[in-house]
Amino acid sequence: MSGYSTKAKVSAALVASLTALAVIGTVVAQEMWSDAEATGMWVVLGLVVGTGMLLAYVAWSVTADMMANERAREELALSEARVTGLVSIAADAIITIDATHRITLFNQGAEQIFGWRADEMIGQGLERLLPARFHAGHHRMIDGFNAGAESARRMGDRREISGVRKSGEEFPAEASILKQTLDGATTFTVVLRDITERKHVEDSQRFLADAGSVLTRTLEFDETLAAVAQLPVPRLADACIVDVIGDGGAGDGSGDFRLRRTTSVSEDPRVNMALAALAADAPGPDSASATVDVFRTGKPLLLTEIDDDFMEAHSETPEALARARALAARSAMLVPLQAREKVFGVMSFVSVGARRYGPADLDLAKQLASRAAFAIDNARLFGLANAATRARDDMLGVVSHDLRNPVNAIGMVARVLRESPPEDPAARADLVNAISDAAEWMDRLIRDLLDSGAIEAGRLSLERHREDVRPIVDSAVAMFEHLAEERGVILAVQCPEDLPPVDGDSARLVQVLCNLVSNAITHTERNGVVSVVASVQGSDLQFVVRDTGVGISLEHLPHVFERHWRVPATKKKGGLGLGLAIAHGIVVAHGGRIWVESEPGQGTAFFVSLPLETPAA
Repeated sequence: MSGYSTKAKVSAALVASLTALAVIGTVVAQEMWSDAEATGMWVVLGLVVGTGMLLAYVAWSVTADMMANERAREELALSEARVTGLVSIAADAIITIDATHRITLFNQGAEQIFGWRADEMIGQGLERLLPARFHAGHHRMIDGFNAGAESARRMGDRREISGVRKSGEEFPAEASILKQTLDGATTFTVVLRDITERKHVEDSQRFLADAGSVLTRTLEFDETLAAVAQLPVPRLADACIVDVIGDGGAGDGSGDFRLRRTTSVSEDPRVNMALAALAADAPGPDSASATVDVFRTGKPLLLTEIDDDFMEAHSETPEALARARALAARSAMLVPLQAREKVFGVMSFVSVGARRYGPADLDLAKQLASRAAFAIDNARLFGLANAATRARDDMLGVVSHDLRNPVNAIGMVARVLRESPPEDPAARADLVNAISDAAEWMDRLIRDLLDSGAIEAGRLSLERHREDVRPIVDSAVAMFEHLAEERGVILAVQCPEDLPPVDGDSARLVQVLCNLVSNAITHTERNGVVSVVASVQGSDLQFVVRDTGVGISLEHLPHVFERHWRVPATKKKGGLGLGLAIAHGIVVAHGGRIWVESEPGQGTAFFVSLPLETPAA
């Protein structure tokens, strides 16, 4: 409205000037025409016209200047409004202080970063936004900057500082400063950016890089597990627990669930004692443990707060609850360990102090667990490769030894038949039978090797039918009655006639029982007993082959179903060491379970459990 009023006034002045010019011109013209002979007529007329033109120009110039000034003021006001708006909505904190270090401007970005409202900070000292240890240095920096010739520090010259929020929380920041002097008054404008998130990302990347370096130092499985458990301590956790199934693989295919637990080492003796107790407390398959839940689902679990109710709900026994309370975890993250699309373990990050885990911590834990899983899987594969090499060498030695016996037998008989064939038909028949037995021996060795390879490759074929149990047991036992009699071992059978039929491959099931019975007779002394019992246990058919032999020590029990493994004290008795491994593979292929129970001097019992109904595909 002020601009419009000024323009109106100028226009009115211009109209008035022109009107005056017209009046004067009229008067002069009248006088000129009434007295045409008057002296100086043309002079007067020139003065009148010139004066009018001058007045018109002056009026136009004044009007143009005033309108230009109005436009400049309007543009300046608009520019100031734009700047004010940008300052107000900027995400960075923009803070202006005067020469006394008092705040005169505190934008919305500053409110969001520091947690103070603008009306709370206007008039306050800037040091209120800095940790106390920086107050003196802050004043020196401002005074030195004020005294210098430099008017601004570019963004590239920023230096990292620390700010303090209204809550008292410190945070890393970058800041730049601008000095302005207007009408003799100096002000300073600080532009500050919260770099907490960026620092977190940088620290996390350094942490993961360091972890990667640690994880590549060894390929030994146990050493890798220990390194993985120690990785997050103390950067990400006060304690770490690593649970992997079996040897870190996806299990042995038997359906058994055995977690192997490794724990970190803490600087806190109390935590170490609690971890030592937990190290021998790996959860079982039916446990209510959160670890088992994560293993089964493959989904990470974030526990921001852990209370006693949670520990009670996830502890199977009072002893387990006591161990959990001894650790006194206050927050935790459980992350699955996964490699080649299979979950094989769980990595648990535990806080026993003030730290409370959040989504950002979980994201870092998942990245670390991914790298750890890769390292564990590599170590497992390295171990398997070494074991395979050793097994190959052992197998070649055993095969060459075991095949040499029947080959030698055939060679000897062939020489006898060639050099001095007996005339007695019975003697010739014995030699022919010896060749036949040696050939069968070789055939059995070769079939065992082929079956073992098929099981290892997952290609074992089954011809399943509804089969009566008694013929399976009788067939297996009949093959070893003569051997048992020769060794002086009593062979006992208990198999009711009314057992329900089993869904399976009868030839393969006979093979399983043959391997178990043969193994039992081999390791039973004279006058000992080998019993074969078949019965129904719940929804399963169960075979038990029990002997009264020397037994197997506890340290050897986990290895009895491994390929080429034999009881150390009986290795000289020959054999490829494949019988139990083949039996295990056949049982698993039927959807069943096989296990062993034994004590030195108390004999050994092998259990085979097969579902009576066909397992769902």
